[in-house]
Amino acid sequence: MDILIFGGQSNMQGQSEALTDTAPVSGALEYKWLGDCLEPLCNPVGENITYDRQAGEAVTKETNSREWLKAHVTGASCYGNTNLVPKFCEHYRKATGNEIAAVHIAKGSTEIKEWLPGTPGFEMVVEKATAAVRKVKEEHSVGHIYFVWLQGESDAIAGNTKEYYKEKLLLLNNTLKEVLGIEEFALIRVGRFTNDDRDLEIIHAQDEVCRENEDFIMLTEIATELNMQAEYMNPFVSGHYSAKGLEKLGEVSGAVLGRYAENRR
Repeated sequence: MDILIFGGQSNMQGQSEALTDTAPVSGALEYKWLGDCLEPLCNPVGENITYDRQAGEAVTKETNSREWLKAHVTGASCYGNTNLVPKFCEHYRKATGNEIAAVHIAKGSTEIKEWLPGTPGFEMVVEKATAAVRKVKEEHSVGHIYFVWLQGESDAIAGNTKEYYKEKLLLLNNTLKEVLGIEEFALIRVGRFTNDDRDLEIIHAQDEVCRENEDFIMLTEIATELNMQAEYMNPFVSGHYSAKGLEKLGEVSGAVLGRYAENRR
């Protein structure tokens, strides 16, 4: 069973406008840390976990976002809507035939520095992913372990440079390889959020780190194309993908990682 760890900020957490397909993905499970269990993978995904490791509150239309962010280290799909993970795993499985355990650890409005070693975010990634590996080993053999990353919008807002962001990506990858044994750091290249040159710093950082390091794989660059098509964008939350957009990102990027994994046999 391959373990796919999904990390990042709001577009990975999931902030779409609708709940679409809720059917379980064949051959795919989601690891839930709060219950220490593997459940059929379907929309919505993820867990609302507080900093003190308790079950948190779901994000609804009435949620005070500022207070929610202060309390939670990771979040489930906002409003109980569609996330990219099910489509990703569906198309990864089509390419490989492998069973999957998905581990979702994402939170909106986070910069990369909030996921680095020594932070609560990083501790949660390691804690949840380690528990998922242990759980899978109880019932299956572990195949590939990949880390899938969709993040960078907040770093663009902060005006972080290409060099800064590359340095942090390398640090995160190297530590996850050491601690979790990930095989590849798989990037869904970030879309446009500020719509100025600050976006390009992050986009170019992600392009370069994939070209320069064999530990990284670029899954897709289509996020910036989807930004320009209204049907793929959430009409109610600027800069975020619609259910259709997230499903498209999941379909394309899952197929790419699946083909890569199949070629690694």
